[in-house]
Amino acid sequence: MHVPLFTLTRFTIALLLSVGGAAGAQTITTTQNGKTTTTDIGITTSVTAQVPAPAPASTQPAPPTRLPVIDPTKELTGMAIVLALQRGGYNLYMRHGAASTGQDASALAQTPRWWENCTLQRNLAADGRAQARTVGLAMQKLNVALDMVKTSQFCRARDTAYAMGIETIEITEDLNHQIGQRTGFDVNVARFRLLATPPPPGKNVLMISHTHGSPRAEERAMGQMQEAEIVLYRPNGAGGADPVARISLADWDALLATAEK
Repeated sequence: MHVPLFTLTRFTIALLLSVGGAAGAQTITTTQNGKTTTTDIGITTSVTAQVPAPAPASTQPAPPTRLPVIDPTKELTGMAIVLALQRGGYNLYMRHGAASTGQDASALAQTPRWWENCTLQRNLAADGRAQARTVGLAMQKLNVALDMVKTSQFCRARDTAYAMGIETIEITEDLNHQIGQRTGFDVNVARFRLLATPPPPGKNVLMISHTHGSPRAEERAMGQMQEAEIVLYRPNGAGGADPVARISLADWDALLATAEK
């Protein structure tokens, strides 16, 4: 029996929609650098020689690059992905939805409590919210077994979770983009530690973060992830995690059709 997508059984740093406050108000309780804070938030010449005409340029678009090259002995496809999502044991690393509103401040990490001020950041756009809703609805229909949802401290990451229909999340600097990395903190190490951590039995953990130029081969997918795309990672129990599948926004319809057969 699987716990529904929106039933989370445990969390440590909660980001909850406030109850009884102003409409749309949010309260963030988060930990940064070991300190816990709570805040309410929102271009003709002739020629004598015969010169062959150049071949016409191809009008076909180049195929998209699909990274990483997943080990075929470990790769999951079709129904195997559906079963993985339903039975648990995976960390689902997701890039936030399309974000084209505003831009990140040049000195973001040097601004105290920057994560509470969305005007300092590039934010989720309307199409990004639509992307998130598509993923959230598909995960709900597939009965994805989630233990918890973690996001970076950036507004576009946590707003992706909200647009998916998720109200209770954990926000953590461990999933931040490099530009939000404080001095003395290695976000690459922290992020991979999360990916390598096995979820509770029968559960998955969803992590909403960003693209990354990671030095790890296991994380090469992160440099070219599409918006709202998910890479499934399977912790190997030895401090590592193997990428076993990619789920783009366009893949959910096929997964839903597979599950219905």
